[in-house]
Amino acid sequence: THAQGHIVDRYLDVARALGCRVDRIVFPVAVSAREAASADALLAEGGVREGARFAALAVGANWPNKRWPPAHFAALSDLLYGRKIIPVLVGGGRLDEEIACDITARTEVPPVNLVGRTSLKELACIFTRAAFVVGGDTGPVHLAAGLGTRTIMLMGPTDANRNGPYGQRENAVEVDRSCRHCWKRSCPKGLDCLAATAPETVMERSVRILAG
Repeated sequence: THAQGHIVDRYLDVARALGCRVDRIVFPVAVSAREAASADALLAEGGVREGARFAALAVGANWPNKRWPPAHFAALSDLLYGRKIIPVLVGGGRLDEEIACDITARTEVPPVNLVGRTSLKELACIFTRAAFVVGGDTGPVHLAAGLGTRTIMLMGPTDANRNGPYGQRENAVEVDRSCRHCWKRSCPKGLDCLAATAPETVMERSVRILAG
């Protein structure tokens, strides 16, 4: 029944076809008290004190054309500081660490950099404490949406109707290009796909989210 809908609903249709009842869709991620305390300690070490408002910025993605340019993340980071929202960079792996360094070098005020420093459960805890999350069509950003955190997903080669933040279709920001939804891992036109999505556009969406 969801052949043209979100991938989560398509998968659940298999369960329905087998006679399983699907009433409420949840994404259970159990975080222990120790993992939560460790996540809080990482935030505090970076200067995010208890009760401080922060946004988690997921800097990487597997496909190159799913990654927002470091210069755009840097500009958004400075815009967030201007709104008294602390930007916290998250991700994992050497490439994400390089991207985070590039972002930091371009900012007026360095963001909190937790890239490569969190376990999956610690990252989940950080997401539940964040005011919102920003990133591309990638696993950590889907995790944030699954946890119910307000999630701004920046999309170009993939379709928000199928791959957007689950339950938050309105928070998908699709690139303003006629060739979007191409489903190609690299652009045959040589374009930086998501570069057309301006930091100001994402900041405007963030402000609307915070306003409720």
